[in-house]
Amino acid sequence: MTAHNAAPHDAAPNDPTRTGRQVTVRFAATTGGSGPLTRGQVDMIRRIRREAPEQINKESVWPVPPGATLAAGLDALRLLVERHESLRTSFPPGFDPDGFPDSQVVHGSGRFAVTVVEAGGLDDRELDELAAESGKSDVAVPVRLAAVPRIRFTLLADGPELLRLVAVVCHAGADGAATALLIQDWYALAAGKELPPVTAPTPIQIAAAERSP
Repeated sequence: MTAHNAAPHDAAPNDPTRTGRQVTVRFAATTGGSGPLTRGQVDMIRRIRREAPEQINKESVWPVPPGATLAAGLDALRLLVERHESLRTSFPPGFDPDGFPDSQVVHGSGRFAVTVVEAGGLDDRELDELAAESGKSDVAVPVRLAAVPRIRFTLLADGPELLRLVAVVCHAGADGAATALLIQDWYALAAGKELPPVTAPTPIQIAAAERSP
């Protein structure tokens, strides 16, 4: 993981002096590939292309394990992306004139950016306000279909201590039920626990089943 300076970001309500930095998280999973779209993915992409980001993106504040460090939080996000193929799935433009995607690509390796905001000196109420404001401002920003993952993460930290995790989830990345599962997995991983292998069918497997006799 590497860090570099980002453009100033209003990290806290009424406190424009706080700025966020971008940390690059690299992932390397054991699976990858490509295949046709599932029926659900087709419907979802149609919605994203015709509706405003505020109708597609949903913000939430995920729980943070007591005593979790910023380093553990970043590593847990890496493990989460490596664990779930849907988070590593992109939808590149297709060959039709309107560029509508005609395939899904599961990336075996890659990188994504996480925003880290220094929030030391804030009490719990101020931290909650900061987290809520960060999520609301990020919802209006479109999430590219060709990018992975289609979840944007903002971590609030006090030096090495992790305080809050704000996630803006595009419906192309996860629906409500899937987000609840991601939160559970994130919490366990950030707490240093090992999770059993994923047994649910992957998006590519679902697409193949939809086309089978």
